[in-house]
Amino acid sequence: MDADRRLAKALEAASDALQHLSMSPDLNCLDCTHIDRLLGRVVDLPTEGNQRNSRRNLLVIRQWMVTEGPGVVLLEVLGQLYWRLGELNSKQFEKFKATLQQHKSYLSLVQDTRTVNLVIQRIRHIQKSKADACQDFLCELSDTNGMKVDSPMAEMDSLPASSSSPTSPRSMHSMDSNSSQESGFVSLIKYVPSSTIWGGDMEQTLTDFYINGFCPGRTVATHSNTYLSYLQLANMCSSTRYALLSISASYICEYLPSQKDMYHQAELYYSTQALQALAAQISSGQHYEGAVATSMLLMHHAIINGEDSPLCWSCHANVFEIIPSESVDLHSDAALFMRAQLVLARTAQGSSQLQTTQFHSLEQNNWLDDVPQSDAQKVCAMLGLSPQLVSLISSVTSLAQDIASPNKLMCAQLLETQIQNLKQWTAETHTAEQEVLLTTAEAFRLAALIYLRCRIYGYTRFHPSILELSDSLNIVILSLPVKGSLYTALYPVWPLFIAAVTVNSDKRDRLYQRVVPIREGDKNTLPAVLKRISGTRIWLANQDATCQRRSGWWDEMLSPSSSTIALGRNLLCLG
Repeated sequence: MDADRRLAKALEAASDALQHLSMSPDLNCLDCTHIDRLLGRVVDLPTEGNQRNSRRNLLVIRQWMVTEGPGVVLLEVLGQLYWRLGELNSKQFEKFKATLQQHKSYLSLVQDTRTVNLVIQRIRHIQKSKADACQDFLCELSDTNGMKVDSPMAEMDSLPASSSSPTSPRSMHSMDSNSSQESGFVSLIKYVPSSTIWGGDMEQTLTDFYINGFCPGRTVATHSNTYLSYLQLANMCSSTRYALLSISASYICEYLPSQKDMYHQAELYYSTQALQALAAQISSGQHYEGAVATSMLLMHHAIINGEDSPLCWSCHANVFEIIPSESVDLHSDAALFMRAQLVLARTAQGSSQLQTTQFHSLEQNNWLDDVPQSDAQKVCAMLGLSPQLVSLISSVTSLAQDIASPNKLMCAQLLETQIQNLKQWTAETHTAEQEVLLTTAEAFRLAALIYLRCRIYGYTRFHPSILELSDSLNIVILSLPVKGSLYTALYPVWPLFIAAVTVNSDKRDRLYQRVVPIREGDKNTLPAVLKRISGTRIWLANQDATCQRRSGWWDEMLSPSSSTIALGRNLLCLG
């Protein structure tokens, strides 16, 4: 009843606004106070951690303006609609829009070119007002402190191409600052050393690139970067040093077309050396911590380069079968990284395939049992989700393959409750970085709920609960950066996969458009994932929209017969 009342109130507010607008035929005389206030927030979304709900609500408005036309924002003319819409969930909002689309006055509003022109005019007004306010304040500072203030355009010309985070190349160099340059890189690689040093010491060049170009693109966290911590380990463990240099050479190749062959040879050389050194240190029982770190780096290297390799990237998890279990930390970042890659990849395997799979010990042991709950719920800065959520996703997949279990439904409901109630957190204190970490973690949590309900309960993408969850996940994913300093390897590829196979074709295309900068950027796992999704487009389009529940449809979707492209032999990396 409350839900219906909230929807009715929102429709009432929209109706009042439409009536008000109909009585103001001359839009130039319209009082835009409330419209400007909302536009100002939609244009410049809040980033504070305590405004996450406001940000999501504003993103809904923003997306509504994009899909149905800028004129929809005029419904805020009386200052009543925005807060009413904030009370609606995604399903109610869709009903709200569908109801409005039946009214001629609403259709006239969104189709009227005058309303579009007015909104554009108001946005430009807001832009100018903010610029003028900044300039006035600069002049005020100049008057009181004797500062020289140049014109706004001169100031803009002198600004750097991109902002720098505390872990960016601006504050971290392995070489003299004169030998490196900021080039405004907005993809995973944040920096490339100056071309004047390419002919110098290769290991030094690769190390410089690893520190300043590769590592900052791994995470937004400002206090924790596992890849960076391996530099200290590399000083004591040769296999880690070689693996580090190999992965650096693999990425740097993309920026040096004229020297690509040379760095490719370096990549092969260092990866071979890493494997040989790894085998030697395991045989001699030395530096197991370094062996695990090396295996993680080699797995990373294999993931981004081994699409056509006869060996699956997962083979690097075999290190846990060789090293004595009492000699390895199963809670280390390296172990969690490798485990998470395996867990997420298993979600793209059918139940029959899972039943014949020989799992790694890393996936099977009860590694989370002795971890304090608070630590288990802390978002891993290298993955973007908590160890507990990794474990819960793994449990869902295990339950899916256990066809004969009499308690399957009860176990699924328990897992569902745990996922619903999961409160992930981060120790990150920087507001923007904290927001990205928590939003990424939320994307994984929503995706896990969808995965459970689809795979275990058999809910199809047409089921009301999946429609609602997918809409929420869609909004969260679209809010995450895809370029710039806050875009890193934390970008939630698995949630994107889950969202793409549980939304309609229009929303799927919107997701595809959103990730174009990632797809066309530095080496990453997304292209292979998008290719896999594209292969199922026809199968997805042929599903019965009236069927809300069908057991086994997830397995059918994963079947080679449901794909228009040949599926590779190796696991699909979704991390």
